[in-house]
Amino acid sequence: MSKIITKKIKSQNRHWKNFLDKDYLGSHNLEIGEEMLLTIARFEGEEKVKTKEGEKIKMVLYFKEEVQKMILNITNANTLTTLYGSHPEDWIGKQISVHSMKVKAFGSMVDALRIRDIIPKMDVDVAKTKEFLSLCQNLDELKKNWSSLSAYARANSEVSVYKELLKTKLATA
Repeated sequence: MSKIITKKIKSQNRHWKNFLDKDYLGSHNLEIGEEMLLTIARFEGEEKVKTKEGEKIKMVLYFKEEVQKMILNITNANTLTTLYGSHPEDWIGKQISVHSMKVKAFGSMVDALRIRDIIPKMDVDVAKTKEFLSLCQNLDELKKNWSSLSAYARANSEVSVYKELLKTKLATA
């Protein structure tokens, strides 16, 4: 089960690179089992990017969410093509799920960002989900029921706020 995050997290139990002001989204932004659900706001096909070898021209995705932009490599561009077509203007407003995985590159295994090859299903019946959570009689039940929800339901802000209210209520009961 994936944990959905929507922003860069800086804390002691995260990768050290999260403390740097990096311009681009990287695999270090995601821990094992985490994904980011992102909405494409803009595509730049020829953006100058600073690399170890100097300035290079890269494809870059910008997002509506408050996260860094993402360099779009060929693998991820091909995934976007499979999901939404080969014209970048058709990608605008579309949602993607980004995760980190080990890939072979430059003779060794490294962590890389990958776009999942599925269109995220964001439909969440908020009322039904809140009703399901409201049946909890204690914090253990709330934790169990919360864990059983889809990652998309847990990422829904209204559902998350409701869970926190229930948590407070059950803790004081």
